[in-house]
This record gives sequence, structure tokens and C-alpha cells, in this order.
Amino acid sequence: MASGDVKEQQANEPGNFPRAGVSRPLFTWKYKHGVDGQGRIQFPSKWKMRATETELIAVVMQHETTRKDYILVLPYDLFNEFSARIHQDSFTSVKAQAWRHDYAERIMGIDLDGAGRFMLPGELRTPAKLEKEALLVGCIDRFEIWNPADYEEARVQERPILTADQRNPNNP
Repeated sequence: MASGDVKEQQANEPGNFPRAGVSRPLFTWKYKHGVDGQGRIQFPSKWKMRATETELIAVVMQHETTRKDYILVLPYDLFNEFSARIHQDSFTSVKAQAWRHDYAERIMGIDLDGAGRFMLPGELRTPAKLEKEALLVGCIDRFEIWNPADYEEARVQERPILTADQRNPNNP
């Protein structure tokens, strides 16, 4: 099977979502799509996901080495795991409240329309510099949306990290 194909995995398999009967898409490969004037981007047909299957949450993130913003898109269940720290913080701490406000302002749910597109409002597109093109990068159980040039810069900086890690005798 080609690496861009999507398989539905059942929730009872190891490493998958705990809800019984829920399946999730497998996001692999990368796809470059245009961004139209309304901020709509075509969802890759190879990922074969319909709007009713999984709720998606988009989070503006910053790449650790390039300091470039991109958008991390997580299925709702995985987003809950990702956001677990918020639920552990104090409700009255000023620092926790400031952190929660900052975090929440970078998050938005996204939906697919009948034509297989999703819309990213300017508040999400602007930090990631998504103007004419967007690169959707599959990351197994989630995907990222990048400005294509920023993604290439990130990959250039990541490759030496991988090479150094491969030389580590403790690397499994």
C-alpha cells in the first residue's frame, strides 16, 4: 500500500483512542494545496476523512529550532491528551490564567465542507504565513499545516539532529 493511503484503525488497537467503536484516519505523506481568498484549503483526498467522522482542532505552534509558526491539527481525542496540563492548573492562579488565555487564543476547531475543504480564518493563517499555498504534512495521528518555505527551513535544521541521533549508540 502506498505511503499516502489512509487506513482506518479501530479504537481497540494498541495506541489508539480509547473510545469504543471510534476509528481515526492515518495521516501520512505531504500535500501542497492552494489557499483561496476565503482561507479555504483542500483536504487531501488520500486522507479520506469526512466532516462527520472526526472533529479536528487546530493549534498555532512554534517550531523549536526555526521559531517559525505552523498549525498543528489534532483529532479531538488527541487534543484532549495534548491539553491535559490546562486541566491540572489552578483556576485562580494569575499565571495559570494568563497561560490558559494565551493558549486558548491559538486554538480553533475546523470542519470540512461538502467539497472536502476546510477554512482557516486569518487569525490562524497569519502567524503561519499561509497566503497562497499551504503544505499539509502527515504526522501519523495528526497533521501540520506549514508555509512551504518555512517547512523546508525546518527540515534543513532537523536533518543534522537526526544524523547526530543516529550516531548515538544508545539510540534503539
